[in-house]
Amino acid sequence: MKRELTPTEARSGLISGRIFLILLISSIGAVVAMALAWYFLFPYGG
Repeated sequence: MKRELTPTEARSGLISGRIFLILLISSIGAVVAMALAWYFLFPYGG
């Protein structure tokens, strides 16, 4: 049986999940931005 989380523990889990989500989204955004920049800099597959 799982023990109850204190409000602080629950909040820290929520925050770390949110930070992970933000890191994931920003990483995907960075990859997309680099791909677009590469495409505009080298449009002929250079």
